[in-house]
Amino acid sequence: MGEDLASLGLPDGVARRAHAEEPVDGVPVATTLAPETPEALAATLRVLDEAGLAALPRGAGTQLGLGNPPRRADAFVSLEKLDDVEVLDRAEGVCHAAAGVPLEALRGLVAESGWELPLDDASRGGTLGGALASVAVAPRAAGFGRPRDAVLGLEVALVDGSLTSCGGRVVKNVTGYDLAKLYLGSLGALGVITSAWLRLRPRPEAREVLTGSPLADRQACERAVAWSRGAALRSVFFRDTGSGLEPWVELAGDTVSVSGELERLGGEGLVRAEPADRDAAAARRFAASEDSARYAVSCLPARLGACVAALRESGAALMLLPGSNLVIARPDAGCDADEGFAVAARAAEAGGGRFLCEAAPPAHKAGRDVFAAPASEVALSRSLKAQFDPKGTLNPGRFAGGV
Repeated sequence: MGEDLASLGLPDGVARRAHAEEPVDGVPVATTLAPETPEALAATLRVLDEAGLAALPRGAGTQLGLGNPPRRADAFVSLEKLDDVEVLDRAEGVCHAAAGVPLEALRGLVAESGWELPLDDASRGGTLGGALASVAVAPRAAGFGRPRDAVLGLEVALVDGSLTSCGGRVVKNVTGYDLAKLYLGSLGALGVITSAWLRLRPRPEAREVLTGSPLADRQACERAVAWSRGAALRSVFFRDTGSGLEPWVELAGDTVSVSGELERLGGEGLVRAEPADRDAAAARRFAASEDSARYAVSCLPARLGACVAALRESGAALMLLPGSNLVIARPDAGCDADEGFAVAARAAEAGGGRFLCEAAPPAHKAGRDVFAAPASEVALSRSLKAQFDPKGTLNPGRFAGGV
């Protein structure tokens, strides 16, 4: 397909970059197209669609391992040049930012304005668009809410070359608001997010990070439920150290609430830690590995212990996110693909939830749906794909059910 791309008549304002092959779940990609504007991005998608070529939207590339293996991939469509923060309203607490803005940079700008960005990607180093398209799982979701809770509106480029918007600067501008929820978490399979209106949060008066000695599984599950009910809770997670589950708790809010929680949790054996240590602990557990799989298993709070026990049967290393009702698991290296999926399925059943294979070697994913989507969900995905991207130009095969 390299020759097809070389002869492709791209619109103005699009840089074409050839590079060494970069495999995405075993499918090599050796060309990146980088539009300078949303209009150029939309026009690029139309040209690719008309030529029958497949595009993989890309931000920082931190979440390329999420999803099913692509059926084909001719080029990355990078959002690296769409990195403006067009509006940052200090009075209203809203901002409008392009999808290619690194989350850390956006978080810093927002903090300078006296607000806080309620999005967390566990220090992966991703972009705004990537965090929204993947609905990145991270510890602070317990306090921040889901990404959809922060999004007031989106601008999206479609394969027919059009730019569409849904939602807007304020909540009462409800035109297309529900459509925005459709794009969030769709991995760019329906359209490419070019920018977003975000609702910010007031910056907390006080913030504390606490940690403690590793706990046995049962004790950690008991503490997880109790600690997730704190008034000033920002995040709670338990990191597997090999000798137990090490607790990390972040508090944020008004000074009185944080002080009260600090005293209560201090009485349960937690001590102050540096915020950077907390972020590093989260990043280590979420870090990708080329030769191992990682599963996210949802569960009911009352069945967290049963979910953990089912995963431990395989010798999995765990991370508990009780505020989001999730357990992140890395099965033992000797666990093959069949057993890995089976263990995750048993844990999901024990916990009353479902599972997602977040990352795995290509051979581990072959012939499987990493989303473990039920038939009804696959049918819906196919219907949406047929409506938004009938030729399968965007991320073909990556979404639920191999759509």
